[in-house]
Amino acid sequence: MARKFRGSSIKRGNLVEISGMSELLQKIEKAGGNVNQACAKAVDNCLELVGLHMQLFMAEHKLTGDTYDSYEQIMASIKDNKVEAMVGYNVKKGGLPAIFLDVGTPKQKPYFFRYYAIENNQKEIQRIQRDTLNDILKELE
Repeated sequence: MARKFRGSSIKRGNLVEISGMSELLQKIEKAGGNVNQACAKAVDNCLELVGLHMQLFMAEHKLTGDTYDSYEQIMASIKDNKVEAMVGYNVKKGGLPAIFLDVGTPKQKPYFFRYYAIENNQKEIQRIQRDTLNDILKELE
């Protein structure tokens, strides 16, 4: 019987849902700011934190030079009223071993480093996003 893990998924990625931001976004909108741009900036500011934790994990594993070098960030974009951004390893540039380290193989346990880079930093991500939105609001007032 196969075991189920709560970890990351290659297809769905990691999802970060943050509640309690609607008041800040409404204030930004009333002050004449662009809510979509504010959300995208808040997400972009979190990418470095998540990416740092992924890079720290990858640096601990031997023979990961090509994978480490394939790291990339794709800044936030708005699609279907959702903010999407990407932090990870480009498979075409040598990032394939990252997939096996993340989800495991029949002979290797999974590390779920993508999942934990986000899950272990939820509070910090929320703080960064709140601070970013507050800074945008201060600039508009």
